[in-house]
Amino acid sequence: MTFIVDTLVCVLMLFCVSAAGASAVHVTCDAEQADPISGLHWQVVSDPRHPAAPPRLTLMRGSDQPSEKGKQLPRPMVCVRAGDHVLLRGNNNDLSAMSLEATALENGTRGARVRARVAVTGALVEMIVLDARAGVLSGKAGPGW
Repeated sequence: MTFIVDTLVCVLMLFCVSAAGASAVHVTCDAEQADPISGLHWQVVSDPRHPAAPPRLTLMRGSDQPSEKGKQLPRPMVCVRAGDHVLLRGNNNDLSAMSLEATALENGTRGARVRARVAVTGALVEMIVLDARAGVLSGKAGPGW
């Protein structure tokens, strides 16, 4: 008798889980979601031919906000400022490791090429900014630039 009751409970639970799962999939496929940053409206679409594949986002409509023609993008943050002491590393990592102390002569963001003066020799070099107070020698040097 308990076997029959357990079987009925199990079948009922499977039916409820499958019904809840189908309704959840239906809700997520039909729901249109707005991106809070860009304001674009997206819809989650699944491929009925490939139900195991992840759903795709499809652009439904653009932003509700009118575009501002004078709107400027945020400026990148400066990692190195003129006068900062920076640690320069050599760009040849295969053969040797080299680091020099230098003074930045210009402001620069990550990835920018900035002039610097090596503390030991006083030579002018060009470095590529890695992060705050660190850079890599770019290979260009000399008084001509």
